[in-house]
Amino acid sequence: MSHFLAAGLVVAVGITTSALAHAQEAEPDAAGDPAATSAEPAAAPVTVPAAAGADASASTAVEDGARFRFGVAGGMGFFTAASEVGTAKVSCTYYGVDLRFGAQINNMFGVYAQPTLGYYTVNGGGALAAGGLIGMAAIVDATFADRFFVGAGLGYTVYNNPAGLTPLLRVGGYPLMSRSETKARRKGLMLGMDLRFTSLEGLKTIVMPTFNIGYEAF
Repeated sequence: MSHFLAAGLVVAVGITTSALAHAQEAEPDAAGDPAATSAEPAAAPVTVPAAAGADASASTAVEDGARFRFGVAGGMGFFTAASEVGTAKVSCTYYGVDLRFGAQINNMFGVYAQPTLGYYTVNGGGALAAGGLIGMAAIVDATFADRFFVGAGLGYTVYNNPAGLTPLLRVGGYPLMSRSETKARRKGLMLGMDLRFTSLEGLKTIVMPTFNIGYEAF
């Protein structure tokens, strides 16, 4: 009987020892599984600085639009006044100033009035004496690449006493020009030429080129 009890105790101790050994081996695996199966943290989204810079540039861009236009210039020119009958004629030298005020519709197109005041000297005797000149014209012009302009208009010019309608052409440029960073505005030095065609009673059409230098805000 005692032999059976001793054999049973040995078997029980063996089973218990084996169970404890298996439990100790399983604990590290159970502790290690969460680390092995845990997901890595998601990568943070990458921002694109270039896009932010583009938005900033767009927000600071100056919008084109209508604005007041102003200019002033002085110049000199010449013309010949010839009688419609006979060979009488005189050559004259002109000196004068003109203003320009109106609207610059956008960076390309402008419309403005151009009053002119000047005088001329006669280089030889003839049908037209020395005297003053006054005129007014309405002009439309176009500016290209912020530097060059071409314009055309119609006016009325008084040469001392005779007067008549005057078609007018303008061409020139802005060799020195600056642009505002806060509003639609350009300004600078203007170099240009005006060409006037005036029909006067008793005289052949007067063709008068003038060469001008001045200031323009447009």
